[in-house]
Amino acid sequence: MTRLSVLFLTVLIAVAPVGATAQDRGSRDGDRERPAPQREPRRISEAEAQGIARSRAGGARFVGSLGLRGNSYVFRFERDGRIIDIAVDSRGG
Repeated sequence: MTRLSVLFLTVLIAVAPVGATAQDRGSRDGDRERPAPQREPRRISEAEAQGIARSRAGGARFVGSLGLRGNSYVFRFERDGRIIDIAVDSRGG
């Protein structure tokens, strides 16, 4: 090997670990990792919630939707002249 080849290989070997270390670190905070972002649970659609409410209503006539109230969809039904409100958790229950 020529001196130039040896010098070139030496430089490559010397630089490689430094580049890998810089990539692995990823931040200037040292070894501290950021906490994973909190994901909000998936919400079911109003149509899915209405289907669940209809199954719970036991044959009562659907009157309308009161929309999303907090974490629940609220649906209004009528049975034997009485109004029934049925809430369905928007997270699927």
